[in-house]
Amino acid sequence: MPITRRKFIRNSLLCGLPLSSPLLTACSSIKPEPTTHKKMVINANMVLSPEFTEPLSEATKQLLKQTGLTAFKLSIGGSQGTFEQVDEAVDSMKFLYEMNPQTFIHINSYADLLRAKETGRMGVIYSFEAATMLTDNLDHIEHFAQKGVRIMQPGYNNSNAFGAGVMSTEQPLGLSELGREAIQRMQKANVLVDLSHAHEQTAFDVLKVSQRPVGVTHTGCDAINPHPRNKSDALLKAIADQGGVVGIYEMSYLTPDLKQQTLDAFMEHILHAINICGIDHVGIGSDTPVLGFDTSPESMQQWNEINRIRKQSGVAAPGEGPPPYVEGLNGPHKMLGIADALAKRGLHQTAIEKIMGDNFARLFQAAW
Repeated sequence: MPITRRKFIRNSLLCGLPLSSPLLTACSSIKPEPTTHKKMVINANMVLSPEFTEPLSEATKQLLKQTGLTAFKLSIGGSQGTFEQVDEAVDSMKFLYEMNPQTFIHINSYADLLRAKETGRMGVIYSFEAATMLTDNLDHIEHFAQKGVRIMQPGYNNSNAFGAGVMSTEQPLGLSELGREAIQRMQKANVLVDLSHAHEQTAFDVLKVSQRPVGVTHTGCDAINPHPRNKSDALLKAIADQGGVVGIYEMSYLTPDLKQQTLDAFMEHILHAINICGIDHVGIGSDTPVLGFDTSPESMQQWNEINRIRKQSGVAAPGEGPPPYVEGLNGPHKMLGIADALAKRGLHQTAIEKIMGDNFARLFQAAW
């Protein structure tokens, strides 16, 4: 049965997106200069919205160009999508490119990443944050890899047959035997293993069996703010020592006060990660909408309802509440704003380019 646009819109909500799209008028008052980065600009965790299933207006295309993005990682399937739901969602993504062929390109290889840069299109990297769609059937890893899912995690916040998530408390907390085989199958299928939601013990177990560098696409530093979703210095260093890259997010876990995150708080996590991992192993994985988060009353009501459902279902981490964005970065100018903030803190151009995308590009090349 062909995938209709209506199904695409429904399936796109499986990606863990807000029920409403980013409000373009909320961003349109910002007039950033187009980014001038000659290198790749990659955000390792962002979200689209259902409005992108329509042919894009010229105004939206201009906003997308202002992002400067070469590519971003998109999570499909949320935290609880079934095999059938996610399989349909992946197939339905083709509408994004059919309706906007000069704007978006699916990234299925490092060559595609180079092609996105050369053609000025925005690359979309498919990923899974959970393992529910794999249903403990390791053949599903190859199934989805063949459809272009290039990044997978051993699981979400809670435990599953593969291993433990960051919210797990009961033993065993490490990678299971099935999980070890899953990691091997992922890497054999040229899939990057992502440890963003993995429990620390599970993450260290993954590093023991991994034959390629792994990533943490979106996290923070536990040394700055102790939180289950933030990673310890020991784990950050171990990932870097094996060639991996850590992306810093804009989530509410940067500080303990449940307030909207500030640029200074965000920069503190980035600079700490650089100090622990080295400049070649840190990037950006903001976990925010591409064009900015809609802060209208209607959108905030929907966001709060999503948080309520997540807490009720037991998948939420403590401290969820404030919407995902750092003050001053909520708009298409995000990556340029981060680059400027790094420059003001004394980083030179080569270091900034590594953080803006070159580090993740190198990791993707090694994994794919």
